[in-house]
Amino acid sequence: MKRNLFGMAVGLVVAASLLSACSKDGADAKYPTKPISMIINFGSGGPTDLSARALAKAAEKHLGVPVVVVNKPGGNGVTGVSELKNAPKDGQTIGILSFASVAIIPNQIKAPYTPDDFEGIIAYGEYQYCIAVKGDSPYRTVADLSAAAKKKDGGFSFSASGYPQPFAMVKVGEKDGSKFRYVNFKSGMEAVMAVVGGHVDASVAIVSDVLPFLKSGEVRILASAGNSRMPQAPEVPTLKEQGYDVALVSWFGVGAPKGVAANQLEVLRSAFLKATDDPEYQNTMKTLSLPSMKTSGPEFMKTLTDGYKEIGVYFEQIGNK
Repeated sequence: MKRNLFGMAVGLVVAASLLSACSKDGADAKYPTKPISMIINFGSGGPTDLSARALAKAAEKHLGVPVVVVNKPGGNGVTGVSELKNAPKDGQTIGILSFASVAIIPNQIKAPYTPDDFEGIIAYGEYQYCIAVKGDSPYRTVADLSAAAKKKDGGFSFSASGYPQPFAMVKVGEKDGSKFRYVNFKSGMEAVMAVVGGHVDASVAIVSDVLPFLKSGEVRILASAGNSRMPQAPEVPTLKEQGYDVALVSWFGVGAPKGVAANQLEVLRSAFLKATDDPEYQNTMKTLSLPSMKTSGPEFMKTLTDGYKEIGVYFEQIGNK
């Protein structure tokens, strides 16, 4: 009898240990069992919002539960990212992580987070940027624009809605010895309207914000500011092709607060990876003129972390930190 009682006690201890380990790891074979919230760090109707909603809808088919979108705009994306950082680490809250909000802005202001506060699920898109001037501008190339800026006292002004866009004109100015003054606007559309209205000499903006004015002839694109030419204007060369060693890379994707269980991250990563092949999602990305991608969560976080460090060094060099 004693031997049997001892065996039962050992069995209970082992079972309790296993249950404890499972609890610590957040292991739940049925995850997810209830709706998941997705925080979007920008307002409704923009490219980030619309692409994220399309991806969330596609991911629902693989998760088996609704993905409820919550917009938390403000502070150039900082408000939503802060909410994600402070969310419970139970796998029930995920959110959009954008390069500017996570890697750049924390180097400019005292943001309540760094890339180390998050886990990557997937990077699914990339913002494409371009340099544009007014449609009747005499400038046909970036070199034309830069040469004219060099001749003018005080240089030229350009509009943008935040970083990384200004880096393009910084590099042009450094190479040519020309001066460009950055004029900040709250949105990309406002930045483009400024060049259309003749209030600034040029604009560095997201391609999707420029396209309506390109089609109407109100703006002219001088360069693609990315690694490749734009499908919407394939005749326009990149900055690199024009002799300027700069390409703006600005990924955005889905992440979770640091501390979410590994098995839950695996489920989320698998579901969102499959979601990127959804035809409706792909059509949304094409409509928004956003290149679709499917970069793994760990690689996404490496890009954000490396970018955060590199941009930190840059801001220290120019005395902006």
